[in-house]
Amino acid sequence: MTGELLGGRYSILDTIGEGGMATVYRATDAFLQRTVAIKVLRPQYASDAEFRERFRREAQSAAALSHPNIVNVYDVGREGGSNYIVMECVDGRTLNDIIVSEGRLSADRTADYGTQILDALDHAHANGVIHRDIKPHNILITRDGRVKVTDFGIARAVSASALTETGRVIGTVNYTSPEQARGAPATAESDIYSLGVVMYEMLTGKLPFAGDTPVAVALKHVQEEPAPISLLNPAVPPEFERVVMRALAKNPEDRWRTARSFKHAIARARQEIADGGQRAPLPAVGTEREVPPARQLHDEHNITRPFEKTGEAFEVQRDDPKRSRRQPAPEGARSRRLRIWATVVVFMLLMAGAVFGALHAFREWIQVEEVAVPELVGLTLPEAEGVVRRNRLALDASVKRYDDKVEYNRIISQDPAPGVKRKVHSVVRAVVSLGPEMVTVPDLFNKTEREARFELEGLNIALGEKTDGYHEEVQPGRIIEQKPEAGMYVSKGSRIDVVISVGPPPPPPEVPLVIGMTLEKATETLSALGLAVGEVKTRFSILYQEGTVVDQSPAPYVQAEPGTTVDLVVAERNREGDGSTSYLGSRRFAVTYTVPPGPSMQEIVIKVIDTYGERTSYGPRSHSPGDNIAHVVEVFGPGKIEVWVDGRPVRADDV
Repeated sequence: MTGELLGGRYSILDTIGEGGMATVYRATDAFLQRTVAIKVLRPQYASDAEFRERFRREAQSAAALSHPNIVNVYDVGREGGSNYIVMECVDGRTLNDIIVSEGRLSADRTADYGTQILDALDHAHANGVIHRDIKPHNILITRDGRVKVTDFGIARAVSASALTETGRVIGTVNYTSPEQARGAPATAESDIYSLGVVMYEMLTGKLPFAGDTPVAVALKHVQEEPAPISLLNPAVPPEFERVVMRALAKNPEDRWRTARSFKHAIARARQEIADGGQRAPLPAVGTEREVPPARQLHDEHNITRPFEKTGEAFEVQRDDPKRSRRQPAPEGARSRRLRIWATVVVFMLLMAGAVFGALHAFREWIQVEEVAVPELVGLTLPEAEGVVRRNRLALDASVKRYDDKVEYNRIISQDPAPGVKRKVHSVVRAVVSLGPEMVTVPDLFNKTEREARFELEGLNIALGEKTDGYHEEVQPGRIIEQKPEAGMYVSKGSRIDVVISVGPPPPPPEVPLVIGMTLEKATETLSALGLAVGEVKTRFSILYQEGTVVDQSPAPYVQAEPGTTVDLVVAERNREGDGSTSYLGSRRFAVTYTVPPGPSMQEIVIKVIDTYGERTSYGPRSHSPGDNIAHVVEVFGPGKIEVWVDGRPVRADDV
């Protein structure tokens, strides 16, 4: 669309980015002479009324919000089949680009961005708008560090209950809340959870949950706990980690209930970190000198005094040979020796006590009571925890895996095995089932059997029972129905039953001519064409043998749907039962007539005038122009056959 002019004022310059539902362009507003961003709905969705309605609601939801941390919406319009929204053009990068290029961010920077996002959400929630799709791609960071939240494309006014899409997950699965993954409506707490995922990714450089398919990721949001942030980034203070991890609680009631409370918790955590990190500053090198402790001088009377340098000369006495005989030790020396021996004795007693205590503890440990490990396989995790606790053991259920046969949250295996003796308080390790791994059923409509089988095998799903069916438009050999339907969750290894087109249904069969047949033969002929015998009456006839069909309704050669009933009239030979009535001179004539153009419904009657007088052989019956009527009449002796349309004769044949 580069170079096009929308609304007579917006000249598109170039493409900024593309999303699943729309393309975003940079444009110039000719009226206000400013650069704007224009989001244009993709052409393949422009003809879809549901998508147009969602697009219109995006504009209304975003235009109602006015906040420094929310991208402003200026205008909305439609031109030439293009639906568009005119928004503020933000000079900066998406948070996703920052995470990809820089990796994990500091706790301080994460707190700063998170606080601004919460300001935006607090304003939106106060105006009854839930964003529903908070993710780094929808968060813009300007060059001066200001956060701008954009893309309220899946936002929903809380009060607009008529527009709630129950059972449908809208948003990005990597950042979706557990309740959205289950198909429940999104709430303010859902935005809190999504922001918690974003802040987790900012701090660690990784998403809390990853998987091979969107369904696998959604199930992890519902069932699994994320790894602690400090395990991936030990530099994150525990005070801040606790605030972010609370936002990731599975139960919305356990999270921060409002954006404002989340914001205040971040502020308190930053204050706690600041208070706990204050220390007395060290003096700068060279600014102060430490005075060494004065040396001590001991005299013979065990009196100490500082050894101070006074500049005076000291006289050093030399040993006198006359005093070389051994003298008794001074009192001070004996006191020092006593103190040394007392210290040694106390130390030895302490060591002996420690050794005795260690031996006693070791003896107590090796004599700990042993209990039998209980059977845990097949129990639910809460049941297993209770059984282990009652047996004075500990349970380690940190290992979880998918299992097609064991229900979700039940024990698959255990170590040690049941019955093995272990000391009380020993750990029993158990593997917990995540249930069967789920996948989304693909849409197989209009695919060949080979194409469907190839696509299903890639998802570990098998092609199940195949039946044939008619379809007016789908070519023979292609799938027209499937069960389960597309978009449903099934476990791997499931089977998908399909109905394969055999082309358009065949035209309805024509009612055969059964006049002149026996009742048994007529019944057999009608059944072979999918028709059934309806009411059977009898009528006197001298032309046909008793039990022979003399009339039918519907008439021969008209089209009828399978299962249509055909009423028959069977000949009754002689009402008096004497068998003497002659049928010499009677003849059969096949009367055919095409209803002429005229009224949409015309009443047709066929009359016979013969030896027995005038009688109605066919009708009155209503027909449309162009209908072909075929009817066999009996005429006794010379006579006349007449065709009447809407009460007037249109044809007469002498016979």
